[in-house]
Amino acid sequence: MGKLGILKYHIEKMFKFIHAADVHLDSPLRGLSRYESAPAESIRDACRRAFVNLVDLAIEEKVAFVLLAGDLYDGDWKDYSTGIFFSQQIGRLGQHNILVFTVAGNHDAANRMTKSLDSPANMTILSSRKAETIEIENLSVVLHGQSFATQHVDENLATKFPAAEKGMFNIGLLHTSLDGREGHDVYAPCSATDLRSKGYNYWALGHIHKQEFVSEDPWIVFPGCIQGRHIRETGAKGGVLVTVVDGAVSAVDKYPLDVLRWVECHVELTDVYEMRDVLERTRKSIENERTLADGRPMAMRIRFEGSTSISEELAAYPERLEQQIKALGAEVAGDELWIERVENAVVGKLDLASTLSDDSTFGKLLKDILGTPDNPEEICGLKGVIADLRQKLPSEAFGASSVLDLDEIQTVERLVDEAKHMLVGRLLTEGSDK
Repeated sequence: MGKLGILKYHIEKMFKFIHAADVHLDSPLRGLSRYESAPAESIRDACRRAFVNLVDLAIEEKVAFVLLAGDLYDGDWKDYSTGIFFSQQIGRLGQHNILVFTVAGNHDAANRMTKSLDSPANMTILSSRKAETIEIENLSVVLHGQSFATQHVDENLATKFPAAEKGMFNIGLLHTSLDGREGHDVYAPCSATDLRSKGYNYWALGHIHKQEFVSEDPWIVFPGCIQGRHIRETGAKGGVLVTVVDGAVSAVDKYPLDVLRWVECHVELTDVYEMRDVLERTRKSIENERTLADGRPMAMRIRFEGSTSISEELAAYPERLEQQIKALGAEVAGDELWIERVENAVVGKLDLASTLSDDSTFGKLLKDILGTPDNPEEICGLKGVIADLRQKLPSEAFGASSVLDLDEIQTVERLVDEAKHMLVGRLLTEGSDK
């Protein structure tokens, strides 16, 4: 065999593909509109730019095809510009002879407008009626997948996928919650054992927004979403580049695609005695996070933790503290940092025994505040307060990513705890000045 024949043989036996999911194209970065200082305009198109990064990577790496494991969209579009943008980007892949295969996820199934717009010529959306098999002959690849027919799919779709075809590289494409993941609704539930039983080489999954390599034998992969949209989607977001050599996976490489990085910044304040030290530790923590953000702008939540003698001072005026920290953030990182929220979880080191043992009105008030039950269900009248709050504030203030997600018990517990700290802090701070 001549050199040209050897090269041709190698090319036929080696190929790459990209696996991504949960694009949520044109999804708003939830939470931004509720904050006056949020840079909503400058990052409104973050999901689009992340998708452009995906297309750029595919072209640069000369991949054979791209797999998109569901939730391309975020429900119905406001207008057709979303679909037109998507078609333009898929068309760019087509100009480089790159195929695209996708399944509809729960958000796609809720999108009525996609049904009235034809798919790009180089993109195939797999059937929702049953598991569909597609062969890519020149690569000896067989792709098996099934779309969601409706928004809510609670049956195990994986069990109806066909067994692997011998002598081929078999890929399964599925939008699923697998056996359940925190923070995600249950859709098309199945187990890793169900997937392994099919004998496939690679399972390209979607729906879970945190990247996870469930298994390497065979490869069962959640690539995560390509762009974080709120504070629960922190860290690098992107997809994976898979290299196949001689019918086996030789590498699965992570590639960040996001253009904005959501960050939880924990600042340890144990044994801090002055406000200037609080600011200095915060400065160092912000600078450390900047080095980890790969040059991307950050949306950051700062959380103070630890045990300090100035806990009451910090808790007494949370608005003042938050403005101080935001000013510091602007100084350190300018427009590259938006501080979404400042949380104060420090505990005090002061000995309150003498104050609490005091039978004065002041001492009794402190006892009542500190004696507030940790369980919101045990606080008399709290349900009525929450109901009244819902009537006074707009409904969008209570979304799943909101700091006022009052349907989540952990949120209410946090608000109660913060209120206790704030009241005790103000009483002790103002009381000590008299």
